[in-house]
Amino acid sequence: MEQNTLLIFGFLLVFIMFGCDSGNSDTTSPETGAAILTFQNLRPLPGDYHLEGWIVTSDLATLSLGKFTIGPSGRLFNLSGEELVTRRLETPFPIDSARVAYITIEPPGDTDDSPSTTRLMGGLFIEGSAELRTTDVEGIEDALILARGNYILETPTNGPDSFEQSGIWFVNLTGGPPGRGLRITTPIPGWKHQGWVDIDGVPLNMGVISHHSQPDDSNIYSGPQPGYNYPGEDFLTNAPPSFTFPLNLAGARVTVSLEPDPDPDPERSQLILFEGTVAETPESVGTTYDMTNLVDTWPTGRIVIIRQ
Repeated sequence: MEQNTLLIFGFLLVFIMFGCDSGNSDTTSPETGAAILTFQNLRPLPGDYHLEGWIVTSDLATLSLGKFTIGPSGRLFNLSGEELVTRRLETPFPIDSARVAYITIEPPGDTDDSPSTTRLMGGLFIEGSAELRTTDVEGIEDALILARGNYILETPTNGPDSFEQSGIWFVNLTGGPPGRGLRITTPIPGWKHQGWVDIDGVPLNMGVISHHSQPDDSNIYSGPQPGYNYPGEDFLTNAPPSFTFPLNLAGARVTVSLEPDPDPDPERSQLILFEGTVAETPESVGTTYDMTNLVDTWPTGRIVIIRQ
């Protein structure tokens, strides 16, 4: 009996020793990480611009999850054009300590591991997943959610009482002297605001808005006289092809968009901050019209950490 006990004890000791050694020498489970990305209503970027995912760890390290593009129906591709069918990004480091995630827009030729200032969306990790929204990007959330917009119809650049329904200015005339019609934070790092008016579905650029209390950077359609000291445009001269000026703005769509800076596309982005529609029979000069904040309709995303 004593001999059998010694044999059993020796067998268990050998088993434990070899079991422990096998676990320590396992090279099939390296220190890596992975995450699944999904997006809703996000359109492809123009040109060779691409997206990049980032995490901030508990020790404040900023690490890249990888570079990718988005195609039709929200499909993801690597920069070689291969589809990431599983929407999975692999990292050579563990990401279980991630606390914050965000997505940036990166320029053509980008090869570094530093994020651009153009943050498209972000969010906090809660139990291994992060809901991504532009309104959750640190530093610009209040600038978008609390933003408000107004406009008036008037053509100050050709004098009074002349084609007054052919100009749009982001001005508020309620309760006194002209005031700013856009209550927005400018500038937002990595972004710029831009005004547009749509005629029969075709958007006309009203210029980049560098400050809500200064003129925008364009007056190519306005007359020779000074306009308001606020963003806006009179559509009186230099009509582009297929348009007739002075422009009848009845029924026009008025928007202010958020555009990447630098901007890879002359067209309006899908990030429309304000929207308004000119009445078919506008009220008299001096009427201030409200615009709707559309930030709640912007694209969203989600990152889920895959546990190793």
